[in-house]
Amino acid sequence: MQILTERLNIIIVKMKIYIPTKVELEETIRKTVRETIQESLPGVIRKATRKKWLKSSDVMEILQCSRPHLQYLRDSGQIPFHQHNRSIRYDIDEVEEFLNRGRLNRRDSTHSP
Repeated sequence: MQILTERLNIIIVKMKIYIPTKVELEETIRKTVRETIQESLPGVIRKATRKKWLKSSDVMEILQCSRPHLQYLRDSGQIPFHQHNRSIRYDIDEVEEFLNRGRLNRRDSTHSP
């Protein structure tokens, strides 16, 4: 146990510790907050200003698919939709979820043995 204690003391003595000044710490925090805001703010603004309900033409543009393919996705239950009389609408969150499922499936299939 004595040898272990001596080794630990040697390791602790060899470590160098940097303690930033108050000004350096404040600048580091400011910089980190600024970078975080710049990275996440465009997405937050985009999400806050987007439409909640999309028409078929909007979804076809997002998915880059044809009207018959969108019909297939609806009929097969792959993409949720809401219909009032003849008007079909898609919840933007559900469309994004559909897109994300597709991305995950593609990633899984490309990494399988």
